[in-house]
Amino acid sequence: MNKAFKLLLAILISLPGLAQNSDSTQWNKFSNLFDNPYKKFEAVEIISFQSSRTLSSNRISNDFIYPFILGKNLDKKTIDRNLDNSKNKQFNSESDQELRYINLKKNAFKNKTLNWYIKGGVHSRTYVNASNDAARLIFKGNTDTTKYQFNNSTYSNLKMNKFGGGIYHHVDKTAKPYNLSLGLFILQALNYGDINTYKNNYLHGNEDSFRVGVNYDAAFANANAFSSNGLGLGGELLFNQKLSTDKTWGFSLQNLGFAHFKNTAATYSANGQYKFDGVFIPEIGRLGEPDYFQTKLDSFTNPLNNIKEHQSQLILIAPVSFIYYTLRLSSGYYQFTLRHSGTKALPVAEFRYFKFIKPSLLFGVTAGAVGQHYLNTDIHWAINRHWFFQAGVYHLEALALPKTFGGLGGKYGLQFVF
Repeated sequence: MNKAFKLLLAILISLPGLAQNSDSTQWNKFSNLFDNPYKKFEAVEIISFQSSRTLSSNRISNDFIYPFILGKNLDKKTIDRNLDNSKNKQFNSESDQELRYINLKKNAFKNKTLNWYIKGGVHSRTYVNASNDAARLIFKGNTDTTKYQFNNSTYSNLKMNKFGGGIYHHVDKTAKPYNLSLGLFILQALNYGDINTYKNNYLHGNEDSFRVGVNYDAAFANANAFSSNGLGLGGELLFNQKLSTDKTWGFSLQNLGFAHFKNTAATYSANGQYKFDGVFIPEIGRLGEPDYFQTKLDSFTNPLNNIKEHQSQLILIAPVSFIYYTLRLSSGYYQFTLRHSGTKALPVAEFRYFKFIKPSLLFGVTAGAVGQHYLNTDIHWAINRHWFFQAGVYHLEALALPKTFGGLGGKYGLQFVF
């Protein structure tokens, strides 16, 4: 049996025994979870900071990733072991930092079911789907006469600032209480990149010359933190509902919108096959001359690139989204979730178990499958009636077995209620 599966099975079997007492009133200790469908609304104000960062990979293990993070050398054995599988290599990264103020006072609006919040933060996401040949070419170079194929590879990257707020609508006096958050934000996209390869992309070389086939498009744009470039609008929508004493469901759409870059975008494209016979250097003493290689490199790259610079471009930002269903049993809470990162990565199916291990401490463990595979853990701790702390560790399986799995990350948050 797989070691990671044994670890997950051991955790899930042991968790129900941690606490058996009723938790019908324990949710009331967590007044910072204002959109919590398990308890009635309480009138409070909340200031919170939350940060999360996750890095996930398919067919790239942590012993390959660690050298990049730690600034160490990546040895040949590790490269060979990670590239011996012919399937595509995938890398997915997402981070969020948010500072939020929530006003839940009863008199915030004349309508007692409406309140408001403001929020600012930074969001980024990166996704890479590279053919194994593309990865071999990047990390091992053109080391033989093999024909390297890099069809259907993808790279996308986005980083943006956001600031805005919204309304919080809560309905408690009903058989199926619910809450709804709707926010509107000013966005500034700082970095944007998008590369796609299609059919007939290859490199085939020998000592004297090589052939390439290219069929791709790419776009890039950047903005200064204090410029008017990359500005746009975004929004978010969150919904939670208690169906019965034992069942809840909800969904969210976050970090979606659009941004406009004015005169700073560049696009590249090419479609064709080319042969190159190398670079001729008539006099070795000229290698030190300024711009000596400029014309020679142009003759190499110009056939490959149809370049358009200083363009204006509107980019659309797909939402980070999830939908969940939670069932409460005597042993704890069981949650089933479908989540998507807003990139071309496959959606992720999640199973989460969480439990009050004491009235002020909530503990959870999450297993992910399909698009990414992972094992996460998290806690929520009500330190007292004013201070709340949360933390989580991602990809326990990759931390325990770094030569087999890839991924790492975590989250933390601190909230003050007054």
